[in-house]
Amino acid sequence: MFEKLLSSFGVGSAKVNTVLLEERIERGKEIKGEVHIFGGKTDQKISKIYIHIDSEFHRDDDDTTEFRDITEPILELEITDELTVKAQEEKVIPFTIYLPYYLPVTFGEQKVTIQTEVDISLLNHPIDHHDVTVTDQTIEDVLSYIEGLGFSHTVKSGLCRHRRKAETNPTHCLQTFQLVNEDGIKVHFVGNEEDLHIYVYDKGLVHHCPVYRSKELGGQLETLRELLEK
Repeated sequence: MFEKLLSSFGVGSAKVNTVLLEERIERGKEIKGEVHIFGGKTDQKISKIYIHIDSEFHRDDDDTTEFRDITEPILELEITDELTVKAQEEKVIPFTIYLPYYLPVTFGEQKVTIQTEVDISLLNHPIDHHDVTVTDQTIEDVLSYIEGLGFSHTVKSGLCRHRRKAETNPTHCLQTFQLVNEDGIKVHFVGNEEDLHIYVYDKGLVHHCPVYRSKELGGQLETLRELLEK
């Protein structure tokens, strides 16, 4: 079992460690972890513990402020109610989080972070955030296939930017992938959605090729290849 230390900090006389049980976490699946609370020299009451999974994105629709890089909690889990940690006691609190498809994957400079917060006596004590690796096998297979046909990522490919909330994505985070080949054919699709809607731009024409997770991937990639090799 792999335990990656995500956070370790002291609050008063108590120390809290948060670990994940896998090094790489995958969208569309549940991840498991544990919060370890170590009592200090005195008893200590903890009112709440939270886990945030955050993503940073660029807000390019607001020129009124210089603070255009925004970090938003994509997921937030309250993992315990009020508890008391006795002196020298260790408590282990397991937790499970389902990773939805609107959580972006880590790609290039796009990061996803996890942060633990502890409330003690109504005071909030955030800690330094830590990077995590978020994967998606379907995304990896699609990108690898397109790259194998001679396409390369643009500078902003895989980066997140601001969007309006939608029914399928209740966050403000939009991750898009953009690739182009030597003939100027462009490929564009949103990465943080369950199904992928790939658009091919060629000589003023736009072709749509959906990739559904419920269907076999190979046949759908062959349809995409026909569009890219016209």
